[in-house]
Amino acid sequence: MNEVLKNIYTRASVRKYKADKVPEDDIREIIRAGFHAANGMNRQALEFIVIENRDSIRKYNRKAINLYAEMMKASGQPNPMIEKMVNDPSADMFHGAPVLVFVFSNPSAVTPIEDGSLAVGNMMLAAHSMGYGTCFIGLARGLENDKEFRKECSVPDGHKYLACMILGKPEGSTEKHSRSEVKVLKWVK
Repeated sequence: MNEVLKNIYTRASVRKYKADKVPEDDIREIIRAGFHAANGMNRQALEFIVIENRDSIRKYNRKAINLYAEMMKASGQPNPMIEKMVNDPSADMFHGAPVLVFVFSNPSAVTPIEDGSLAVGNMMLAAHSMGYGTCFIGLARGLENDKEFRKECSVPDGHKYLACMILGKPEGSTEKHSRSEVKVLKWVK
């Protein structure tokens, strides 16, 4: 099997990390892999925020949990799992990861959601190939419109929040999830 396919088939989301610092050069290489993903009309409109500061990670964890819970309630679909996290001061949506990578698009993006998704996919595969673990953190979306977060992270007006990925060395073995057979609805020849 070629190395690219092997990397794709062996990657798994990691939800427990060592506290070890990730070298800056490795973080930059992983982000570079994300930036090299396909993007709409080659606008190259993605911009990244990296957070390694433990106090900031703890602060954004708690804030994101509360904001996401508010979003769910406002949508009329409160989530018991999220409510449990709100009431648990030790809840950690970032799973102890030493690095958070946020992906934003600037206003020139024509396909920001697709661009960000492809970038995170590339970053996850690059990180896996380098011995790191990652996980896409959808619950961090609560920070999307938080004025304090945007100000502290120097997010310019007009930039769209796309994703949050955590990164670090996995603690223990990485659980592999089996996949069902691919479902092709129709194949027109």
